[in-house]
Amino acid sequence: MSAHTKTRQVQRHLGALQCHFTWGLCTNPSLLLHRRDKLLDICPDESNPWRGQIYNLLGFLQTRLGHYDEALSLFSSASEALRGPELLVNYSDLAWLYDERGEPAQSKEYLRRVEELKRDQLLPEVYAETGLDSDGILQKLRLCCRVEWRSAQVLALFYVKKKKGSEFLEQLRHTSERDPENLPLRAGYLQQCARSGQEVGPEAKALAAKVLLCPDRMHRHMEPLLHLYRSAVSVHAAVDLATKALDKRPDSRFLKACLAMCHKWRIHQREAMSQELIDCTVVLLHEVISLYPDSCFRMEIDLANAYAQSNHGLTDAKLLYSELLRRDLEPTSKQILYNNYAKFLHFELNDAHMSTQYHLRAAKIPVKSYCRSNSIEIYRRSRTGRERPGAARSGQRLPDREECPTEDARGTSFIL
Repeated sequence: MSAHTKTRQVQRHLGALQCHFTWGLCTNPSLLLHRRDKLLDICPDESNPWRGQIYNLLGFLQTRLGHYDEALSLFSSASEALRGPELLVNYSDLAWLYDERGEPAQSKEYLRRVEELKRDQLLPEVYAETGLDSDGILQKLRLCCRVEWRSAQVLALFYVKKKKGSEFLEQLRHTSERDPENLPLRAGYLQQCARSGQEVGPEAKALAAKVLLCPDRMHRHMEPLLHLYRSAVSVHAAVDLATKALDKRPDSRFLKACLAMCHKWRIHQREAMSQELIDCTVVLLHEVISLYPDSCFRMEIDLANAYAQSNHGLTDAKLLYSELLRRDLEPTSKQILYNNYAKFLHFELNDAHMSTQYHLRAAKIPVKSYCRSNSIEIYRRSRTGRERPGAARSGQRLPDREECPTEDARGTSFIL
């Protein structure tokens, strides 16, 4: 058999594997960096049942960023954390890694290990790691008996499901009762209860007290808990909770980012804030940006909006927005920037015309997202009862929602 034929056979074998390299994951650099930083924040939590899968995904992200040595170290950590059939995805990822590194002997060794683990059909361990990305996989995952898999599936639906009626609320309740130690799941259930008008503040506070007792698990539990506080208690209470968490782990960049997120919510409420609080928010955002140099784009927008609330920061806000607008951004980031800049123009500079133009720019970027839908809604409201000057001459038309292709909604390959 010629070397060319052998190479083609190996490539076919690799292409047939079930792993991160074959699942068609988004490889946008800014998104990879954002996901990498989020995963690195939660890796130290040894109680996380998905720790091995987290290392697998981190390894893949590092390969797409060109960091193959770091990727190998992470895949090796995954090999140590996983057992039995759970290693199938890990071995498949390693086969791909060594092939891309130009080490065919090592790649073939992991292909051999994959064959030893494989059965006639995909193992449920693989379904649990593929990302819960299709109805077929979700249906198969429902047949799995491990509680954490079922919890992961329901949490995935909670984060991506747009219509969450009473039937889904009951599904959340039942799954949470079966997995009482899963605090993110319980927080999701309580958040959904709050959205349906139920009073869950006392239980949310009890959950927070439980989380504060385990500082080593805060990175996995704090963000969903803060979203629950925002819905069920108040934004002010969320700020206080994030502050208490940071007091327990003052060196945590993740908890600093959580506190900055809560301050951002306060700014978005457009309520009166003291200059001292605004200054503290600006200082905190500067620090968080320095701690996440590769994935701080949205925080820079938050900083510009914080500047705008200051008695003396409007010039700084305009300068930062101008710098962001000059950057060569990928479409999703451009859309986020245009949507936020349009609101800045409207609320802070009272420039309704240019605000409308930037909402139009955001709407015309063919990426389905909240920012796009929000800009479409605001743009259409601005035209109610009047025709925008120059529209007929320019031929500009706001795209309909259905004209936009569905975005790549794959987040992490599992619910963290």
